[in-house]
Amino acid sequence: MKLLIFLLMPHFIYAAVQGTLNGFVRDETNGESLPYVNVFLKDTQWGDATNDRGYFIIHNIPPGPYTIVFSMIGYDKLEKEIQIKANETQTLEVALKSDILEMQDIVKTAERERFEREVEISTTTLSARQLQSFPTLAEADVFRTLQLLPGVVSRNDFSSQLYVRGGSPDQNLVLLDGVTVYNPFHLLGLFSMFNTDAVKEVEFITGGFPAEFGGRLSSVLNITNNDGNSKNFQGRANISLLSAKATLQGPIPNGSYLVSARRTYFDQIFKNTRYDFPYYFYDIQGKINYNIGENHRLTFSGFYGDDKLDFDVESEEEDEDFQVNLNWLWGNRTTSLTWRWLIHPDLFSEVMLTRSNFKLDMDLELINTNAANLMILNGILDHSAKADFSYFGIKDHGIKFGVKHTLFDFQYKFAIDNAELFDYQSKPNLTSLYLQDQFTLTPDLSIKTGARLEHYSLGNRMTLSPRIGFKYRLYPNFALKGSFGLYHQFLTTASSDNQNFNFIDLWFPLTEQYDPLQALHYVGGFEWWLPQDMIFKTEFYYKTMNNLLELNENGDFADESDDFFIADGYSTGFEMLLKRSSGRLQGWLGYTFSITRRTLGDLVFYPKHDRRNNINVVLNYDLGKDWRLGFIFTFGTGTPYTPVLGKYAHYRWNPYHNQTDFEIYNRLGAKNSTRYPTYHRMDLSIRKTWKFWGMTSYPYFQIINVYNRDNVFLYFWDHEANPSTFITVPMFPFLPTLGFEIEF
Repeated sequence: MKLLIFLLMPHFIYAAVQGTLNGFVRDETNGESLPYVNVFLKDTQWGDATNDRGYFIIHNIPPGPYTIVFSMIGYDKLEKEIQIKANETQTLEVALKSDILEMQDIVKTAERERFEREVEISTTTLSARQLQSFPTLAEADVFRTLQLLPGVVSRNDFSSQLYVRGGSPDQNLVLLDGVTVYNPFHLLGLFSMFNTDAVKEVEFITGGFPAEFGGRLSSVLNITNNDGNSKNFQGRANISLLSAKATLQGPIPNGSYLVSARRTYFDQIFKNTRYDFPYYFYDIQGKINYNIGENHRLTFSGFYGDDKLDFDVESEEEDEDFQVNLNWLWGNRTTSLTWRWLIHPDLFSEVMLTRSNFKLDMDLELINTNAANLMILNGILDHSAKADFSYFGIKDHGIKFGVKHTLFDFQYKFAIDNAELFDYQSKPNLTSLYLQDQFTLTPDLSIKTGARLEHYSLGNRMTLSPRIGFKYRLYPNFALKGSFGLYHQFLTTASSDNQNFNFIDLWFPLTEQYDPLQALHYVGGFEWWLPQDMIFKTEFYYKTMNNLLELNENGDFADESDDFFIADGYSTGFEMLLKRSSGRLQGWLGYTFSITRRTLGDLVFYPKHDRRNNINVVLNYDLGKDWRLGFIFTFGTGTPYTPVLGKYAHYRWNPYHNQTDFEIYNRLGAKNSTRYPTYHRMDLSIRKTWKFWGMTSYPYFQIINVYNRDNVFLYFWDHEANPSTFITVPMFPFLPTLGFEIEF
């Protein structure tokens, strides 16, 4: 024992006289936190890089004078003279001034620093600048851009839903400032609900995600809004063929605010005309940050949006007196209060109270007709409390752990002619614990391992989901990566693969009779940084899926055991991405080969989102003189559908008219045994920057489907015609749009 104390004494004496340096790095212009800034002591071995909150910490610094350097491409280098004292912690708040000539390189620097520091599998990050630089339908849209990434399939032009590596849209965890969003769509899925003018960064993980995320099988979409400009008032306005929107942000005492609003206007333009379109959507979102001293920050944020269709039709015929009244309202509400607390230089915490609510209310009233009136009410209410902690006190380890408790309230009512046929309500709860650690075994090998423990109240289910990932730097610019993970899900939507188009997701909790949905992810690949600031990534993946639930469309609402079929499946594929985030030419080239298959009892089939080959070319080119050209080309082999082999007549006796009636039905072939033709489309946009009166404007013009390709949405037979007629329904035609943005 005396020998052990003697050997360890120099270590304790050395540690006792060391100092610690920590702090936050922000943008001098707007006060936003800056992730992945290089922080180092000049002419020494000590240094760090800021995390995703702009926080850094450097341990075990010998006492003495130093020059600390803050460096990031896109910002002026900052050097400060400091004095480190023995056994003390010094805190710095630093603001970096942007270098306008190099602003376009900020994204590249952040990506490079993530490559150096993080074990990230199947992860893509997009900035607001990137989201707004490519041609999209009417205006920039988060989901439309993500559909252009490898591993993601879009079933048709009319939906912005994401099918990720063989999974369905309800298997994607969508977070807005840490709050779960359950139906993130406007206009029946045509657009996402996220206003890109308010977005700071989008992180999209298509597989192998770590233990801090749970509750879904396929992917994580983590959207972070801007905090708001804490230095100066700033505004942005945009009008497009879809909507008008405005974003305002500025400082408040000890903090900042941001508010952004958007609304479509077709209902007002064509009001009381023959082209009356009684539909609109709106959304309002905001954020308030308030700093309480150096170590505490409170953030209140919220999103409030609705879609409303109010449709009234009366017969114009003199001998008819029928009337149709449709009142359809659906929308999202999210609210959160976040307390960020730097408990200790080595311990960082975020505690959140959140509320997320999706509600759909539809009333269809038919007056003087033989049809029945209809009422549907569906809603999901999520109250959650969670705490996340990051610990930096162990050398070469980055430890995260946390806890989350969620109270759900599901409601679904269905009535015909005021007769309530179905009234379902359930209030389960879900508790989750997770622990993960990213540790550096050698300078070239890092491993991220963790596990997530979840308890679900219905059926008293307990699941353990281990996760592990690694990154091995074979060369300075080349890294091998891989991961394995087990994932569970306790919620599902009422969807069927037989549907060509899914308007609204109706969510249900798993009842006691169903096992949790389960998936295993196996992912491997490499990342290679090439000359000219290009990144080349490849990944292979294999994913098994069990206990998948598919809606039984012929089931009995009153019998819960008859609601869903239970299916299994797998998805496998290969993905490539060549990306450039700086320079005059930016964008990416992505390719995906994939196979997705389902097994339902004795039936084996390919679901409708199974696409063998998919190619996306997404480019943005600086033409000079403040002109920018955007280009998108998409190519995909056909997705499956069930063919119609023939038709037959179904006869039945009608006692009211004392006659035999008949209807014509399709004679179907094997499920999804035929494929639609190949899909391809080209989109172009051009954008100009003008500066006047201290403001900056961005008029833009874009064309969707430049060469007017007739991509097939669906086929159907019209049996009302004699003989029956085969009809092809196309997707988007040649579609020019224009818009105008202004910053002040």
